[in-house]
Amino acid sequence: MMQIIDPHLHFFDLSLGQYHWLTQGAGPNWPNLERIKQNHHYADLANTEFSVHSFVHIEAGFNNAKPSAELAWLASSTPEHVPFKAISYIQIDCEPDIFKQQLTELLSAPNFIGIRDITEGQDYLRLLSDNTKTNLKTLAEHGLVFEAQFELCHLDAVKALLKSATLHPNFKIVINHAGFIDNLHDYTSALSLLRDTNNIFIKFSGQEHCADALDSKAKLTLLLEYFGEDRVMFASNYPVCLMRECYLKVWQGYKLLVNDSTLWHKLSFANAERFYFG
Repeated sequence: MMQIIDPHLHFFDLSLGQYHWLTQGAGPNWPNLERIKQNHHYADLANTEFSVHSFVHIEAGFNNAKPSAELAWLASSTPEHVPFKAISYIQIDCEPDIFKQQLTELLSAPNFIGIRDITEGQDYLRLLSDNTKTNLKTLAEHGLVFEAQFELCHLDAVKALLKSATLHPNFKIVINHAGFIDNLHDYTSALSLLRDTNNIFIKFSGQEHCADALDSKAKLTLLLEYFGEDRVMFASNYPVCLMRECYLKVWQGYKLLVNDSTLWHKLSFANAERFYFG
């Protein structure tokens, strides 16, 4: 079996967590929602071709009022032999004193390594606030990761992140879901800005979200052209990937995109290992 690191997935326990975004009302308007809206754990990743050596859990709304509760649950529910890191939640543009207070509670939590706050759509404007600049500086000072989830067509947000990355060259920033690159916008300017930033990585994930996306091969070629072989990571976005296909098929699809064994190892293992576990 091929060893992989999956740097973007979510586990749920609907009996213990809140997951208001998923459970309140009808939930998201997603295909196959009934497959997503159930419990998901590490054991569910088992398949015949890929062995998940380690993973990075991205916050899933277990309890956004007390994000440390999700980290404690992950530590207790993941097999002891499986290495993992956890990305938690704090509102990235909240008052800096509140941000520091909430971060202090997380710093002692098991496997905690960084923060995600989704800023898709017009929420990208929150990345431009002075509070966000201050809070990103705080994350950098603690050696933590920021998971940036927004559309790269918002060039002013790209420039804001780039400024933080430049001011703090050891600050690790990763763009989720390939920046939602599609075939409706021109991403050349954004990608050109990010070309030479050694501390900004990007995940090839979230294909199920992009109705007007480039085809997978073209998108991967584009990311490799601008980010290089050492700053791109394959990731599943499990269980949201079930909108389109099962976990095994996601990784089978990735394997079909790469003929070179050295490149495959980088995209499926080594880059994520260096970024999150190094």
